[in-house]
Amino acid sequence: MSKAIEVLPGYRPVATGEPGEEAVLAYERDGVVCLRGAFDAEWVTLGRRAVAAALRTRAQSREHARHRKGDEAGEFFFDTFLWKRLPSFRRFTFESPASALARGVMRSSSLLLYFDMAIVKEPGTSARTPWHYDEAYWPVSGTQVCNVWIALDRVPVDTALRFVPGSHRFEDEYRAVDFFTADSKRGQTRPDPPRWDLIEGEHRVACAPMEPGDCAIINLRTHHSAPGNPQRRNRRRVICTHWFGDDARFNDKPWECGPNERGEGLVHGGSLECATFPRVH
Repeated sequence: MSKAIEVLPGYRPVATGEPGEEAVLAYERDGVVCLRGAFDAEWVTLGRRAVAAALRTRAQSREHARHRKGDEAGEFFFDTFLWKRLPSFRRFTFESPASALARGVMRSSSLLLYFDMAIVKEPGTSARTPWHYDEAYWPVSGTQVCNVWIALDRVPVDTALRFVPGSHRFEDEYRAVDFFTADSKRGQTRPDPPRWDLIEGEHRVACAPMEPGDCAIINLRTHHSAPGNPQRRNRRRVICTHWFGDDARFNDKPWECGPNERGEGLVHGGSLECATFPRVH
């Protein structure tokens, strides 16, 4: 029996790049907050152009991945570190409200860029994003680390992200799994993350339907997942930007990470600042 799914509340930024205290408190409580209208039409248009450039030039990227299930019409695509090779992504990542929103929600005085990412679920793909939390994939420790997940298309309930509010405080550790195969990342021996929407318990499950320009800001420990895209015509295009705040430190994990980029000259337990993870504030 599937667990009932709530709809996550949405908050309006108090100004461009300023999430507001109510949104910050929601993020601290739930490990995720949904911001409505955080990116205006100009940024949405640029974001769509940036994702189109990523799709058009994907053969040039060693980071991209694509998956099509059987004879389904649609595919699941993503690519990372796009700011390094695409001017449109560089502008979006460094100049849009994403960085200021991340810094504000985390109450961080400093900010480093970890990586940016394009995600596309074409109409007709049943490929789901499995339940996971980002810290399991990343060579980082700390609490001030987040993902700003920005919708470029309408995201109805049936394709919306799912979350377990408050799960950023869970102490149990789970393995990172490949999004396409559900195999473990190399070297990981922890148990699989639970299918939170399929098990009973005191935990809550919430979803975040969005309009273009809305975003969710997700703590690195918050468990989340996403369905496929059963819509007949509409893509689900997303840009994610990932950020390190004041207490983030390099954690040189002895297993495969995802992405497996570990920067230049970093020391376990030390700062993450380097050419690959540049300072933005």
